[in-house]
Amino acid sequence: MTLSKESQTFLENLRIYLFASNKKEDEVNELMEELEDHLYEAEQNGKSVEHIIGKSPKAYMKEIEAVVETDGRFWLIYVPLILLNAFAYLIMNKAIADERDYSMLALIGNPLVFIVTLLLLFGMYRFLAANKLSKKVTVILYLLMGIAPFVMFLGILVGDFFIETPVLTISPAMNIAVIIAACIIFIAAALYWKAWISVIVPAVLYIPQVILRYIDIAEETKLIVILAIIIVFSLSLIIWQLIQYKKDN
Repeated sequence: MTLSKESQTFLENLRIYLFASNKKEDEVNELMEELEDHLYEAEQNGKSVEHIIGKSPKAYMKEIEAVVETDGRFWLIYVPLILLNAFAYLIMNKAIADERDYSMLALIGNPLVFIVTLLLLFGMYRFLAANKLSKKVTVILYLLMGIAPFVMFLGILVGDFFIETPVLTISPAMNIAVIIAACIIFIAAALYWKAWISVIVPAVLYIPQVILRYIDIAEETKLIVILAIIIVFSLSLIIWQLIQYKKDN
């Protein structure tokens, strides 16, 4: 069953819109199959996409959104797991470096940045899926989306220098507990998502740092070694993804 490019584009946009609207995946898949059949039948009879969805794809998407049930697991499971995983990356660097002071601004601000970023990301996907935009506008939106969290994190980092907030200082034993907790979070995320990349990435990032702490070489050399490991790993990951893409196609 081959659909026109217009129908395929609409189905892709609708799937993205419903995903960004936090709708149940099984219901979305069932709906997409039914709609694909309707579009195919319409096209076989010489009718266009508008015959099924009307002249406004955005209005049709909103109608579908109201019908499909919301997936409550997103805010109860997915978001907390994403936040914990991201937060584990933030605290692991400090813990490995034995930096045991945590400002309340960073402890509260960083999770808020993650939540705001998620909301902005889903809002952007919904907007792009429901509206026909030029490539230039789309690129600008993606650039702004990429810059926004960086600016927010930078604001928290700079704010730490100028705004006095209470500082939480943990003991060496607690620092070890933080490292263990972060490792457990990485493993839990890998098991839940069934993607071992959640363990491999932090292992590549942090294990060399731990090893190099006990090797008597210059700090500049340590930095070069760590950067080299990250670059080699990143290139290997890109090559592996390209190979998988070629196999799938």
